[in-house]
Amino acid sequence: MAKGFIYIMTNPALKDMVKIGYATDVEARRKQLSTTALPYEYEVYATYETAGNLEDKKLHKLIDNLNPDLRVSKNREFYVMTSQEAYELLESIATISGTTDKLKRNGQIDSNAPAQHIKKPPINFSKCGIPIGAELIFIEDPTIKVKVVSDRKVQWNEEETSLSAVAGAIKHVKAVQGPAFFTYQGELITKIAENTQWKK
Repeated sequence: MAKGFIYIMTNPALKDMVKIGYATDVEARRKQLSTTALPYEYEVYATYETAGNLEDKKLHKLIDNLNPDLRVSKNREFYVMTSQEAYELLESIATISGTTDKLKRNGQIDSNAPAQHIKKPPINFSKCGIPIGAELIFIEDPTIKVKVVSDRKVQWNEEETSLSAVAGAIKHVKAVQGPAFFTYQGELITKIAENTQWKK
């Protein structure tokens, strides 16, 4: 049987969340996932070589049994945990089964090392050229719209809030980068920020 890998992937647009899945070619899977609507590419945090096909399903079941609230959606492979917490879970399984040689963390990442992505300042609508009163549209459902009411806030359901809070409520997750899920005049807010507020 061809070997495969359980992988842990992260994406800067998905805060405090990891994707845990299975692939026979992890890099090909990473590239495939990176063509989706998110503004950043996925990064492989760790892999665990397995002999069986779709071994990640057993891991998903284990996580669901331990804490069903960690899975973002029943049929999705996203979990609200840090990459280090996900890695420690795989590390425990590898240690118990005597297969630690099959577990690899990319670059043996040092948790104390500087983050690969420099933390960008919060979106400021006026610095991005987005005026008060502008309509922002949710990429996954164009019928969901919010209105800019200040440099940092939008109005949604008659409440003044943030894009991240709106996206989190819609997607039923605790932490998400809201600007990565909204557009202004057809362009992602994060893309606009890259060309304006965040431009060096």
